[in-house]
Amino acid sequence: LNTDVRNDVIKPPISIVALALITLAIGALGAILLTEAGQMLNLPRDWVFTYYRYRVEISLGLLIATIGILAHHFRHRASNNWLAGCFVAAMLACLFFINLFAPYVWLRAQHHTAEFISVAKADSLLEADEDVLVLEVNGDARAYPRDWIMVPHIAGDRIGGEEVVMTYCALSNLPQAFASQPGEQESEFKVVAQVNNNLIFSDTESGELYQQITGQGEFHGTRPQSYPVQRMPWHAFKELYPDGQVFHPQPNLLDWLTISLFNNSLVDHYRGDPLFPTLDMQDARLPAGEAVWGIRVGEQSLAIPQSHFGEADHLEHLTLDDRPLVIAWFAEHQTLGAFYADRDRQALAVTEVDPYGNSNAGKLERVQLFPGVLWMVWSH
Repeated sequence: LNTDVRNDVIKPPISIVALALITLAIGALGAILLTEAGQMLNLPRDWVFTYYRYRVEISLGLLIATIGILAHHFRHRASNNWLAGCFVAAMLACLFFINLFAPYVWLRAQHHTAEFISVAKADSLLEADEDVLVLEVNGDARAYPRDWIMVPHIAGDRIGGEEVVMTYCALSNLPQAFASQPGEQESEFKVVAQVNNNLIFSDTESGELYQQITGQGEFHGTRPQSYPVQRMPWHAFKELYPDGQVFHPQPNLLDWLTISLFNNSLVDHYRGDPLFPTLDMQDARLPAGEAVWGIRVGEQSLAIPQSHFGEADHLEHLTLDDRPLVIAWFAEHQTLGAFYADRDRQALAVTEVDPYGNSNAGKLERVQLFPGVLWMVWSH
């Protein structure tokens, strides 16, 4: 030990200094990875998932190390109280950002607490051309105004007799809906962070981590059932689903500040200059910031630019992964319907279809859409 004494303070041994620096480095790495800072630095996707997977064990180790270093300080008067206090504050901040900031303070999901209001009440709060995300299950419909779900990212409800949760990623401009309970046990979806400009969320009950656009569990490979999502302006929803319900959050001051931050920071992002430099921008078939209607069937996917449809109703047949499909643009409602054009794997001669999927060949099953997703995220 170095026993030079100055003001009754003994310099800490090298081993304690090294432990403190290592502890700080591991804590800071987690705080960076599990916030937007990690994506600003373009840190690897796998680092985020690996750190999150072992975050409880890492946090416990950091806490034990911090307590040990603090105990040594008080026992041996190693360093001074101000320095020790700064170290403890830094470690508590790291643990806060690793475990609590995004899911419990900043982007508080409403998996089981979402509230809804009637179309009549929502009509006094929304403009006719307001962008809404629509989920219809067994004839029961919900609308999620884009600006209202942008902060919680996640909102669940019982729709058409099924427990379903809507997710929305503002960076991708992508809504996706999943079964609220992927496995046998109760689930609780929470926002974790984002990678490649797309939301990642966790099921805190099972420990599984999901990337929204793939819908697949990163640790156990689980894939919750997905539900087709529609997108349309508010005037179309209230006409098509007058008895539907509308998601209505109660934002606090932090939420309003976050909405303002999102809207200001996403202006250039939506023009094709990604907010985080984590995307492969080599595919220039479409402008990077163009919003497309994505369709995925089996192992094949298709992106359809809005310009493909024009101003009139449009009906078109195509095949993806050997499944015949029909896509229909409904100009009056400014929305796209995508449906399977087969029954028992036998192709149907569909010549007309309405927004609900009713056709001359009977009721058609909806195809999962990725409505409005930015081309640069989809192509990546």
